[in-house]
Amino acid sequence: MPRTLWYTRCPVATASGIAFQRKSFDAEFAGSDFDVRNIKELGAAQADTHFDHRLADSFREGGAIPPLWARTRGADTVAIGLTFVADSLATFVRADDPATCVQDLAGRRLGLPVRPYILIDFMKVNAHKGFYSTLLANGMQESDVQFVEMTITDDMHSTINADLKQGDRPSLYDADVDHLLRGEVDAIFCKNAEVGLIERRYQGRIRKVYDLMTDQTDRAHMVNANPRIITVSAGLAKEAPEAVERYLQVLVRTANWASTHPAEATVTLAKELGVSEDDIRNTYEPDFHKKLWPSFGPEVRRLLQVQIDFMQSHGYLGQVDLEPWIQPQFLEQAYRREGLPAVA
Repeated sequence: MPRTLWYTRCPVATASGIAFQRKSFDAEFAGSDFDVRNIKELGAAQADTHFDHRLADSFREGGAIPPLWARTRGADTVAIGLTFVADSLATFVRADDPATCVQDLAGRRLGLPVRPYILIDFMKVNAHKGFYSTLLANGMQESDVQFVEMTITDDMHSTINADLKQGDRPSLYDADVDHLLRGEVDAIFCKNAEVGLIERRYQGRIRKVYDLMTDQTDRAHMVNANPRIITVSAGLAKEAPEAVERYLQVLVRTANWASTHPAEATVTLAKELGVSEDDIRNTYEPDFHKKLWPSFGPEVRRLLQVQIDFMQSHGYLGQVDLEPWIQPQFLEQAYRREGLPAVA
């Protein structure tokens, strides 16, 4: 009986998501001693493993906040790759708001979404880091504005590995927009393809005043749960290293395919995220299809430290020792097996 390799991924630009859409894991492990399945098959009882990585024999590719938090809480995981794809990091106000630039938000209320029910409130961290970088990029400080917490009561667990449908699906930021339109805050943060989604849905009611992806060039400001981290259960890495290498091979192969198939990669990512192809083109950097390569290069590690420094300085994260956690040998072997030079 095959040993099951479980995986989970975030609704962002990842090689894991594109590989899932293309059934690449099935093709790689067909006829082997392993099969690859999504954690959603385990139901709601295991949904939190997306955040705390407690499920044995599992992989995760996605935002940096949960795996870092889980590591400080004793999760027995190994970091086996990093990726960085810049995406839209936007600040919105109501359409009738007089603000035309970030400086006009001085003294005003910036909304931080709070979900008390979730293990690690990554959406709050995202918003806080987004506003923090937006303020710095415009010569301002956190003390120049008021941060207001917005209690959100949606079901974030339902978005984990969801089979999103293109069209008028709910946005992860609908509740934030509601707080904005009710006048409870003066600005909200929204990121990645969700930016295009809420711009269409609330056209004429909200307005974007700044986007860190397009309005500045410092990539440290674009760090927002990004770099994404690929993690695996440490037990699996010890007991079946070849399975880990082959899993990473699929991601390397997918990144290689995407790098030479921009149109197809856009279509596939749009399907993965449940948005339009225009949303992908408008809310990810133009050459996103060339940026899906996993690596442990010095630049992506520097950017991961930016995320860690922000979280620690704002009380979101305890001490984390990266050196024993990061184990690059699996990725190095995956590139060798695939016959490709490792990406720095």
